[in-house]
Amino acid sequence: MQKADNNEKPRHWQDYDQIKRQVIEALENHAEGMTGAKIAEIVGVTQGAMSKYLSMMNVDGIITSRKVGVAKLWKLVSSADRTNLLADKLGSENVSFKDYALSLVENDGRLFDPDNKQVLVMHTIILLNLYKYTKSVLGSEVHAFFYEWGKSFTRETKDLVQSIAKRTGSNFISSFLSLLKLRGWGRFEITTMNERSVEVIWHDSIWSEVESETAPVDDFMVGALVEASSTSFGGNWMFTEVECRSMGASRCRFSGKRIT
Repeated sequence: MQKADNNEKPRHWQDYDQIKRQVIEALENHAEGMTGAKIAEIVGVTQGAMSKYLSMMNVDGIITSRKVGVAKLWKLVSSADRTNLLADKLGSENVSFKDYALSLVENDGRLFDPDNKQVLVMHTIILLNLYKYTKSVLGSEVHAFFYEWGKSFTRETKDLVQSIAKRTGSNFISSFLSLLKLRGWGRFEITTMNERSVEVIWHDSIWSEVESETAPVDDFMVGALVEASSTSFGGNWMFTEVECRSMGASRCRFSGKRIT
C-alpha cells in the first residue's frame, strides 16, 4: 500500500531531478554518447541504480540509446531527433504511445507536446498508456515514479489552479479536482477537508482498467493530493489509498493527514 509524505523519500527515486541534471550535463559534453557504466562513474552511483535512472529518462524522452558493437551508448534527444521520430511514425500504422511519449519535450520543469503547447492536464488515456509503458520498463518502480510525477504535476499546474480558485471562491484542492474533472478524469467527491485531514473519493479511477493488482495503483493521485493539500493548508501531508478499484472496490478512497 502506497504511503508517503513530503518528507518521506520513496525508494531511491527521490534524487531523480538531481541525477537527471548531472546526466544531462555529462552527455552535453559527449555528443557521441556514453555508456551507462561511464555515466554512473561520473555521477557517483552504482551501475544498477544508474540503469534505472537512465530508463526513467528514456521514458521522459530526454535521452535515447544506440548500439555500437556490444556497447549501448546513451545520448541526449535533440529537437531534430524528436521531429524526425514523429515524422517517421505519424504515417505508420504501427505508431505507438511510446512514439508520442518520446516526442514530448521538458523545458524548465514543464511538459510540451509536439506542437509546442504546454501539457497542463494529461488526458486520461494518455496517462494510462504511459503508466502501462512505464511499468513495462521499470516494473514495480513505476509506483514511486508516478507518485513523484503526481506531486510534480500538481506543482506545474499551481498557477492555473490558483487562478481558478480565486475566480470561483474555492480552495486549491477543490479547484484542482475540478480541473481534472473537466479534462475527463471523472467524478471526485471530497468527504472531509480541514487543516488536519482530507478524504477524497474518486468514483471513476482510470486505473480500474489496469489488470487486477494486489496493491493500490493510484500512485499519481496520491502524490497529487499530497502536494495539493500542502498547497492548500501548508505543512507536510501523508496520504493512503484505503480503497482501490483495481483491487475490486467500487471506488477509490484516499485518506490524508497533516503530519507536521
